[in-house]
Amino acid sequence: MNNIKYITHACVERLIKHRNSEDVVIFLSGPTSKKTPLSILRNKDVIAVNGSAAYLIDNNITPFIYTLTDARFLLQRRDDFYKFSRNSRFTVVNTDVYEEASEEDKKYLRENCLILQAFYKREKGGIYKKLKLSLKSRLHKSLLIDVPWSKKSRLVGFSTDIAIGYCSCHTVAYTAIQIAYSLQYSLIVCSGLDLTNTCRRFYDESASPMPSELSNDLHKIIPFFKYMREKVSDINIYNLSDDTAISYDIIPFIKPDEIDKLCYRSSQKYNEDINFDRKLDTLAN
Repeated sequence: MNNIKYITHACVERLIKHRNSEDVVIFLSGPTSKKTPLSILRNKDVIAVNGSAAYLIDNNITPFIYTLTDARFLLQRRDDFYKFSRNSRFTVVNTDVYEEASEEDKKYLRENCLILQAFYKREKGGIYKKLKLSLKSRLHKSLLIDVPWSKKSRLVGFSTDIAIGYCSCHTVAYTAIQIAYSLQYSLIVCSGLDLTNTCRRFYDESASPMPSELSNDLHKIIPFFKYMREKVSDINIYNLSDDTAISYDIIPFIKPDEIDKLCYRSSQKYNEDINFDRKLDTLAN
């Protein structure tokens, strides 16, 4: 375990420097993802997850980051994982994927991937776990977390800095959002954030079906998105999905032809903020 290449602040800075755009599309597995115009995916940085990367690669689009947090995918679709990882600029997996991998795959993960540390395995836990998380949230301002003292209640959280860890919540979408926020994208656009009906995926899984548990976990997932909306006041996030279980009060709906307008506004605001900070530094000196 000592040789794991955990994500560090230096890694985050390197990823930021390699960005191609100020905005990012998180390309998820919901059926509405295929409604996203290829022109948008070609002109933005894209974070792909699980099997969604196949669609991008088949259309000659290189994912900026390929993200995997479900250990089953590597175990059941190993060849696909290697294909997606090798055809993406960067690959990010979590410790679950690493710990369940074979020794051969662990070597690849250590040498070629960035590994995320989770703050917890489950949202419930004993007093020691809750004290530990409460202390961490005091030590790290980037860890936003609400730890209930009731044994029946579940915690909710969001990490604004993946170099210290991330908050998991049964969907890779939430992990990808924390990655995007940590990389300081001025606009985050979710494609295929559906989570409706049986939460089926848009890509073919006939060869290696992986039953989705998202529909059963929806009551655990939505509180995290609500918490993100309440606590992360400066997150600029939108949803392209016109069929979603995530209320538009939490993540507003956006049409594809509106993205460039929002990107322009976000870029202008970003530049204004940078110029303001520079003026403050000049006055201070």
